[in-house]
Amino acid sequence: MLLFIMSFSKDSYSSIHICSLEGAREIDHSMYDGVITIENSNTDDPLRIDESICPQLVLCFDDIATPEGEWILPKERHVRTALEFADELRGGSLLIHCHAGISRSSGIALAIIAKGLGPGKEKQAFKELEKINPNCQPNALLVWFVDDILERDGSLFKMAKSMVRLTG
Repeated sequence: MLLFIMSFSKDSYSSIHICSLEGAREIDHSMYDGVITIENSNTDDPLRIDESICPQLVLCFDDIATPEGEWILPKERHVRTALEFADELRGGSLLIHCHAGISRSSGIALAIIAKGLGPGKEKQAFKELEKINPNCQPNALLVWFVDDILERDGSLFKMAKSMVRLTG
């Protein structure tokens, strides 16, 4: 089981925890202000959290960066929806999980951290992500979308290629 319960909190973005689907099934969700669930397109047993416990955003896409068969590519709208969800928490605690807790969840966490820190702090955003998830390997297409949405002119994507291993 992969479970990272390290967190980092700044006034400018949520306290973020990252874990695998298995870890997310075992966690007490009531300790979070929100949960972002990123599930595979072929998930048989999806994790659904009672809204009375905490709000949950469910995104469905696979960990790929180029089209492959029937799998679902990450899209810009996935990143935008996750950023809006995190904004609604106004700095609250956030659990982000995907199947393994390494790639898609790290990509979404990077988006939230980078937006909160602001332009010019891309290296710091990756360092914070690595503190939260030492095994992070953000999905390359997600990082590309984050860079575009946050108008970082390629700096986040370049930083990702130099600092961490991208997947997809």
